[in-house]
Amino acid sequence: MSAIITKATNTFNGLVNKSTQFVNCATYWGKVSAEVGKIVYKSEGLAPPTQQNFQQVYQNALKFIKSPQQQKDFVAKAAQFKPTKECAVKAAVYGTQLLGFFSVGEIIGRRRVFGYPSVGAHH
Repeated sequence: MSAIITKATNTFNGLVNKSTQFVNCATYWGKVSAEVGKIVYKSEGLAPPTQQNFQQVYQNALKFIKSPQQQKDFVAKAAQFKPTKECAVKAAVYGTQLLGFFSVGEIIGRRRVFGYPSVGAHH
């Protein structure tokens, strides 16, 4: 009987140690991310949009939706667009960033880097 208790105690202690390490790691990286965020926020002069900014954006969007002439002008400008090398480079950079954010989200969602966790019985 004591072998079972010893095994259960060791398993429980192992789980407690791993969870403590995970919490410490998450706390550390959370604090590091917060500090980096503060530095970027201050150095870039970022601020949340004001209520006036929100109103202006939505009013412009409503005007665009209600005005067929603005929609035609937009389509005409889009048809005349000629991509350049600079435009392609910007698109590649933004695409790479988007792919990176998507990949990080997938890794966080799966809770592992490769593959999906096994759920249920295998056939």
